[in-house]
Amino acid sequence: MDPRLAAGDLAFLRKSNALILNIDYPLGLAAYNILNKVAEHSGSVVGVYVMGKSASLNGVVGDVIIPNVVQDEHSQNTYLFQNAFSAGDVAPYLNFGTVLDNQKAVTVLGTFLQNARIMDVMYREGYTDIEMESGPYLSAVYEMYRPQRHPVNELVNLYGVPFDVGVLHYVSDTPLSKGKNLGAGTLSYFGIDSTYATTIAILRRIFQRERARLADKRGL
Repeated sequence: MDPRLAAGDLAFLRKSNALILNIDYPLGLAAYNILNKVAEHSGSVVGVYVMGKSASLNGVVGDVIIPNVVQDEHSQNTYLFQNAFSAGDVAPYLNFGTVLDNQKAVTVLGTFLQNARIMDVMYREGYTDIEMESGPYLSAVYEMYRPQRHPVNELVNLYGVPFDVGVLHYVSDTPLSKGKNLGAGTLSYFGIDSTYATTIAILRRIFQRERARLADKRGL
């Protein structure tokens, strides 16, 4: 076990019947459809955590962005939610980048479909995070929370969701800087650093929540 994950004694995991399901890299409506089907066949969900790469309009490669507002181009909804993570959850495990929390994200249909004029409008509206999966996941979260189809073109408040929702994005592209994207180069060590930091933060959160859930069951 990575020592960065072992916050205290992990013996409680022997008594856990929880399952961590990793949905590997779906984008767009694939994310929505997969999480929907998972929710249909799950007894209970304790948390939904999204880790993905993004383009940043105010950061550099290797930074981490934590949004609590997501404008989704698929549903045309703007989702407001309580992100389970803050800068303090990621920063201790990040060697080179910076963590930017309380950000606003746009879930686009394709990152290479954006141009400088569109991104300038986004930035002036306070959106700094361009990515491709958070909105559809949040549409599925809405349907896990309410027994109805997600709305369209509305402001959607997800603060009452009875399980953890966390979104972490590591910056892989800075499209307002020429040549600073994955089409022109790799993440390099400085970019990979942020992928490990976000992974550690998510796993620590999962272990923390499971420790609390088992303690509640024992009445401690």
